[in-house]
Amino acid sequence: MDSLKLQLPKISNEDRTPLVDVLLELLAWQQIQIDKLEQEILKLKGETTKPKIKPSKMDEDSAEDGDENGDDSDKSKKNKGPKRSKTEHLKIDATIDIQPDKIPEGSIFKGLSGRGHSKY
Repeated sequence: MDSLKLQLPKISNEDRTPLVDVLLELLAWQQIQIDKLEQEILKLKGETTKPKIKPSKMDEDSAEDGDENGDDSDKSKKNKGPKRSKTEHLKIDATIDIQPDKIPEGSIFKGLSGRGHSKY
């Protein structure tokens, strides 16, 4: 929302009365409520809102580790085995040639492409 936010003038301690303090607290509370309502309006419209960013925990981890240089990052990764062919142990019992039911007139046979054919 593009509303102008007015700045309150500085109020000296001698001008502050209990009533002025209460009014200042009320203004602060109202501003918080306005901000919450503006965020809710943006959320309902499907527009982006201010993200709530959590503080980084990276500083805490580095303080605990001390002299380690992140060597344990490899341990956190899942240990995967070597890759293998999916058809390595596949046994083919028979090969059947299938002829098409209908060949369109004027078609030309250009040979096999090699795709989709087994190497067995």
